Amino acid sequence: MTVQEGFHLSAALNGAGSHPAAPARPFAPEEYASLVRGAEAGLLDFVTVEDGPGRLDSALLLAHAATVTDLIGLVPLGPATGDPETWATRIATLDRLSAGRAGVRPRATTSNPEHARLVALLGTPEGDRRVAELFARADEFLAAATAAWGTAVHPVQSRPPLAVLAHATVPYRLAAAHADVVFVTPADTAGLVAIRKEVETLREEAGRPAGSLRVFADLNVVLAAGQEAADERKARLDEAAGAPFTSDAAVFTGTPEGLADLLEEWFREGGADGFRLRPAVLPDDLDAIAAGLVPVLQRRGLFRTEYTARTLRGHLGLA
Repeated sequence: MTVQEGFHLSAALNGAGSHPAAPARPFAPEEYASLVRGAEAGLLDFVTVEDGPGRLDSALLLAHAATVTDLIGLVPLGPATGDPETWATRIATLDRLSAGRAGVRPRATTSNPEHARLVALLGTPEGDRRVAELFARADEFLAAATAAWGTAVHPVQSRPPLAVLAHATVPYRLAAAHADVVFVTPADTAGLVAIRKEVETLREEAGRPAGSLRVFADLNVVLAAGQEAADERKARLDEAAGAPFTSDAAVFTGTPEGLADLLEEWFREGGADGFRLRPAVLPDDLDAIAAGLVPVLQRRGLFRTEYTARTLRGHLGLA
């Protein structure tokens, strides 16, 4: 039976995992493809992959994964810089290679020296001005890039979904204007309710209809079969890292059943449309998501029991 009511689920496949003590080693393209196949076996809506120092190109990695998967969505990082048409062509190419399964996570970006100066100014009037300018440039870039999908290049989906990570009002506004998915980072249910309310207000101000933007809550996960085992596992990771694990997103440590409880609360009471889980260590926590969490969610009627669409927009229920 196909689940009729429930939420969306995705996973972030970044580096060797989100915990600083995740084994530092480069993943070969074949290993990434294996991770994506594991996520597809768990019926996840999509995976995200990021670029970074010492990492392979995210769009090329997912283009390779597209050849060995059939249905899961593939969302690389796409810094909002350079030529918008070139950017649009890169994502349209992935969309064609995957038969309509591509998305992209655009990121407002600066050079490394500019980023360092900006971080030093955060919280000051000058820092606020520079952040506003940065996201204004990203807004113009995305308007031009997405327009190119209708004129110069033509993806299978017409418009591959845009997924924006946002922590505050300025990036929420960018997501409200352009995104199909916004990744948010609440600390608790009350925080999620407040974020959802602000995002919906900004969406209305942007003139977009209700239901056009999916709100996904980000969550780091350290999983084990029992609570004591999960606590011990996190303690070992924290000891190896030399400090307790902190992140822009909340950290869950526990069992698949306990994680299901939290996701259900954030779905029913917090208003989340879906979740992007960040496995602390790959492939361990991804395996626990697919083989442990997903069956619990299915038994509760909270997650699909089969794919019913072939494109990423279809998985997300987007027009």
